[in-house]
Amino acid sequence: MTVEEQARLALAAKGTAEANLARIAHCPPWRHAAFAATMAVIVASPAVALPLRFALLALVFGAIIAIVQSDKRRLGVFINGYRRGKTRWVTFPMLALVLTLYAASFYFATDRGQPEISLALGVATFGIGYLCSVLWQKVFVRELGA
Repeated sequence: MTVEEQARLALAAKGTAEANLARIAHCPPWRHAAFAATMAVIVASPAVALPLRFALLALVFGAIIAIVQSDKRRLGVFINGYRRGKTRWVTFPMLALVLTLYAASFYFATDRGQPEISLALGVATFGIGYLCSVLWQKVFVRELGA
C-alpha cells in the first residue's frame, strides 16, 4: 500500500469517526440544564455568606466532575468546550457574558448589599447557559459535517 493510499484511508476513517460522533453528540435536555445550573450557581454565589459560597463552589466542582463522567459514559469521550473550531464563537462570548454577570452579581451583593440582584442574575445566567449549551452543540454537530 502506498503512502497516498494510507493517507486516503486515514482521512476516510477520520471522516467516519467524526460522522459517528456527530450522530451521537446530541445531549439530552438535562445535560444542558446541568451545565446551565453550574454557571447559574457561580453567578448567584455572591448572594450568600462566604462559607456557604465556598460550599456552593465545591458543589459546582463536583457537578462538573459528574458531567464529565456522564459524558464519557454516554459518548465514550468528553468534548471540551474550549476546543479549536467554530464552537469558540459560542464559548468565548458566553464566557465573557457570564463573567460580566458574575462581576455585576459580586458588586450588587457585596458593595451594594443587594443579594436579590445576584439571585436574579443567577436565574438569567441559567437561561443564557442553557441556550448557549444548545447552540454550542448545534455548531459542533454542524462543524463535524452532520
